[in-house]
Amino acid sequence: MAASAVVSTSDVSRAKLELDRMKRSLQGWLKFRTLNDAVAAGTAPTKKPRAYAREVVTQNRDWATEQRLARQLYALLSDSFPDAKLPAPDITANPEAAVQLAMIAIDGPSSSASSPTAQGFVWLWPVLIVGGLLLAVTTAIKTSADVAKDKEEKACIEAGACTDYGFWMKAGGIAALAWVAWQMGVGEHVKHALKGKG
Repeated sequence: MAASAVVSTSDVSRAKLELDRMKRSLQGWLKFRTLNDAVAAGTAPTKKPRAYAREVVTQNRDWATEQRLARQLYALLSDSFPDAKLPAPDITANPEAAVQLAMIAIDGPSSSASSPTAQGFVWLWPVLIVGGLLLAVTTAIKTSADVAKDKEEKACIEAGACTDYGFWMKAGGIAALAWVAWQMGVGEHVKHALKGKG
């Protein structure tokens, strides 16, 4: 791993912020990825026929983005923690590679709480990111995870296993604006206009 001459506190703070953003994006993707896996397995409830829901989630999986994500995560983790045991980033051999690597990036490179790597994971990783000049990789991972999440979420909605909260929030916002406008006098104008036509 390449090391920079000086690692400032502000650099480490920025790296921690970027790592937190990356982890949130990975968690968002994993949420829908896991739910869609359950739909495909027939263990998650859906509002659509099960065969249709299964077809939707399996056909809409973005394998190219998952492959890119697996390679990016592998590069970040292997450079940051060269002694960690990581799954190979090839999704043709292991379709769950991106998922497994994402979980390591979120939880740490070791499941053993007594290992030095696991103990130092939270505070050490931002220093390693800055020292190894890997900040751009965390941003690329966040972007790939957001793209993958979007595809999985849309498939989940189409399969009937998720609700399109964005639609309902927009509809609620329009209704609230209409109510405010009505209260500000638009209602009286509409009533007068209707009486005039009658």
